[in-house]
Amino acid sequence: MTTVHRQTLSSLHPDAQNTLIVGLIINSFNPRSFDTHSKFGSFTRCVWTFTLRDIETNTINVTVWGSEDYVKNLVASYHIGTVVDVISAKVNLRKADDKNEMFVPSVSSLFSLTVNEGIALIQRHEGADVDEYKTLLHLPIKNISNVSSVQNVVENLQTMLNQFVNLVVIVTFIGEAKNIITKQGRSMVTRDFEATDGSYPDTVAFKLWENDWVERSGLWEPKSTVLFLADVQVIFNRYKKKNTLAIVRKTMITENPSIPQTIEIRKSVKLDKDYQPHDPFIVPMPESIKNVMTIMEISQRLHQKKPDNVDRIQFSTILYAQVTDMELDNPNIPIIITRCALCKRIVTNRKESCMNLDCPCGNGRRAPENIDHFYIKVNLKDDTGHFLIGCRLTGPPAEQALGCTPTEFRAMMNEERQNLKWKFLMEQVEVRLQVLGPSPTFSRALYNILSLKRIRDI
Repeated sequence: MTTVHRQTLSSLHPDAQNTLIVGLIINSFNPRSFDTHSKFGSFTRCVWTFTLRDIETNTINVTVWGSEDYVKNLVASYHIGTVVDVISAKVNLRKADDKNEMFVPSVSSLFSLTVNEGIALIQRHEGADVDEYKTLLHLPIKNISNVSSVQNVVENLQTMLNQFVNLVVIVTFIGEAKNIITKQGRSMVTRDFEATDGSYPDTVAFKLWENDWVERSGLWEPKSTVLFLADVQVIFNRYKKKNTLAIVRKTMITENPSIPQTIEIRKSVKLDKDYQPHDPFIVPMPESIKNVMTIMEISQRLHQKKPDNVDRIQFSTILYAQVTDMELDNPNIPIIITRCALCKRIVTNRKESCMNLDCPCGNGRRAPENIDHFYIKVNLKDDTGHFLIGCRLTGPPAEQALGCTPTEFRAMMNEERQNLKWKFLMEQVEVRLQVLGPSPTFSRALYNILSLKRIRDI
């Protein structure tokens, strides 16, 4: 067996062989699969890139190549925050003119590492120094003297297209993780969040695309979690038709960084403010909702005067109430709707296309891909004697509450549906609500149920 030699990132050179490098994974991209063709036949290859750190000042990008099973097993085993041994990786000199450098984080090393299946190896580090490596997770990847204020960036967005900035911000809002299907037919999970640094009266919105960060962000706490965002890019947002800030593949995130600014920003930002997302279509993460209101207080809040620059009042709350009606057993009321998996347009027949010419399923380039969703109306009453009529229980929150999928519900007999209804009818429940007030284009308030649980089950 070939003897390997433990080396630090700073000691690497292009001719280094049989190396053993220990480091902490501080960033991870989603694996990508693609078909390759050669004289030996067609097969699927997979690639995964992550960033490794062994001391505060040393970082390197690692690219893993192999079969789909091999790479995806590694991705499932090693996440951001894992200390790993990288053994016998190929050491490559980075090239200044390499376009791929635009799509990976900026690192200190002059080299990159390549791990090829069957030649090199990645394994979990089991040494006594694991905890020492894990402290690196809270050290910023860049010098904090290069941090910009949100106000300065926002006020100069129009002249900063394609530039990169560093920010220290506190999270103000976290959206629910959302499953999407791209126009290329790839399934992805994303999460929206918003943040501020107190220098600007408004928040800035971001979207996470990488699975590891989507999962980690589920543990962030609004008004508490501070982020060092290195290399956030100013891009032109085609949907919003203006320049915006975006987390891109070059961006590095440090959670609750060990820097003085973390304490300062928690003190300076008005944490008593009720921050709400800019986009009413972004669903808040139910666990992040803390404030409790009665139906009377919800009504009073909706009748408050809107700020001049706001189209509609919107907020989230926890409501303790009783279910007075939930139409699950009326055959004349459809409670399952079918949408195109790609463009989300409603389709009337489960097997038909959406007829949307901008969608691959609608213009004939792809076979129709449709998904069933619950759409249930729920009436609530609380101890103040007031009612909320027509609250919407839809999608995953409905599946979680009912304990079944739309397909399983379709297969139920009417008696089974009645039993499911009486599981909630006249029961005391905890409801986490997203409330959207009337707007210039929609004249009434909407009440979206994000979570519905019986009190006795909590």
